Amino acid sequence: MASKREELQFWPQLKAWMQRNPHGIQAGATAPVVHCVICLDNDEVLTPATPPEKVANAHPGITLFCGHMMCKACYEPWAEHLTNKGETVTCPSCRLDLVYTKDQVSFDGCTHPAVPWDLPINSYHPCNIPPTKPEGGSIPNFCHSCRVDSMNYIARQISELRQEGYNDYQVRDILLHSAGAALELSEFEKRAAFPPNANGTHYAPWVAPPPHNERNYLLEQLRQQVIREGDSWRGPAH
Repeated sequence: MASKREELQFWPQLKAWMQRNPHGIQAGATAPVVHCVICLDNDEVLTPATPPEKVANAHPGITLFCGHMMCKACYEPWAEHLTNKGETVTCPSCRLDLVYTKDQVSFDGCTHPAVPWDLPINSYHPCNIPPTKPEGGSIPNFCHSCRVDSMNYIARQISELRQEGYNDYQVRDILLHSAGAALELSEFEKRAAFPPNANGTHYAPWVAPPPHNERNYLLEQLRQQVIREGDSWRGPAH
């Protein structure tokens, strides 16, 4: 009689198993199993621990920031349903809010849901899933899309101030100081829009965006900043 397979609910548990079994299921070993917390289907969520005879009927899975794992096809309509109702997207298992948060240097984060990450399906390889809450991880404030909106907004402000006759030193001073509180620039936005110079000073002297190309310049600064930060619950760093 086959041994009963251990039920895993959290991604950190599966990751620990993968680290102990870098080549997948060992001959004669009993691998753990992951079942979806939404559909509760007998067919399991597809992971590197799924036995070969179960793979054909297994479902692609995701993990959420809380660490709970489930079918990707089950989570997507759950999140869409809550969004359409104007409600906060939560984990269907533990009900943890899965929206971008507030940090010490910015104002309220956006209310878009954090990106779920696909579970690996092959033998263990270095995984880019960010640390979950049980691992001490955190959801950043503001998603990638809202950060792009911020750069577009700052680019428009720079362009308009230049058209009004302000020089670049005055533009920078207005955006960071005179209008800083009104614009509610986060530390990220300041770093992306006013990157450090060779001496490591963030705001002076400022390498100003080329006239009439402010938007493209600032979006490139954003892209570089995202790459420096790496993968997160905002999604992959491109």
